[in-house]
Amino acid sequence: MRAEKSGHLDARFHMNIEAGEKLTVKSALSAWSCFILIFVLLLGTSNLVPAVHAALAPFASHVQVYCGENPGMLTFSWINTPGVWIFLAAFVGGAIQGASPRMMGEVLAATVKQMTPTVITMLSVLGCAKVMGYAGMISSISAFCIAVAGGLYPILAPWIGAVGAFVTGSGTSSGMLFGPIQSQAATALGVSDYWMVALNALGVAAGKMISPQTLAIGLAAVHVRGKDAELLGAVLPYAAGMLVLMSAIAMLGQGLPL
Repeated sequence: MRAEKSGHLDARFHMNIEAGEKLTVKSALSAWSCFILIFVLLLGTSNLVPAVHAALAPFASHVQVYCGENPGMLTFSWINTPGVWIFLAAFVGGAIQGASPRMMGEVLAATVKQMTPTVITMLSVLGCAKVMGYAGMISSISAFCIAVAGGLYPILAPWIGAVGAFVTGSGTSSGMLFGPIQSQAATALGVSDYWMVALNALGVAAGKMISPQTLAIGLAAVHVRGKDAELLGAVLPYAAGMLVLMSAIAMLGQGLPL
């Protein structure tokens, strides 16, 4: 609405729908084909269908990454993994919608180019989280937070999740970095670790709203520049209000049997 009122909204984002245009079952199914295929493929190859799941299980490689005591193993599933089925559903769905192989290839190349920085960031965050866990940093951070907050720690749990999402710009990254901290804190306090980790995920929603990355993406989508501070000022009260409400929920719900 802000972009629309300022007159800076790109004309490509204006929608003109003719009154006589009707949605048919065929057009709806065609538009939903990718998502329908993803749903069918993921469920059809899961543990819910043991025969299919067992038949695809052997198509995997096992790599030993540590040769000392209690060696660690990595398993790479080459077929029965969500990424493969989503990739396949995208191409089949594109064909159903009338996209040519060349068009789908161009879209794939553009997507890879666009998402490469995000992939690098995610891999870096994952590596950082693993190093933090192996080095004992997560235990130290958890102990410090408990020492500072004590029994009121659940109030801080959503805020920690929000900080993670604000800094990294990703809810997944926040979960990888701070999820183990929340779990260890819950164990030390004698409360449900499910509840504490859920509070971290709850706080991600507020942190994601005010993340610089999210603001930049939102403004770029409507071709507006230089309005980051204005957008942050508009969103910040809602994010803060959500976090206060989440803290209240955290204290009220920590005694529930989970």
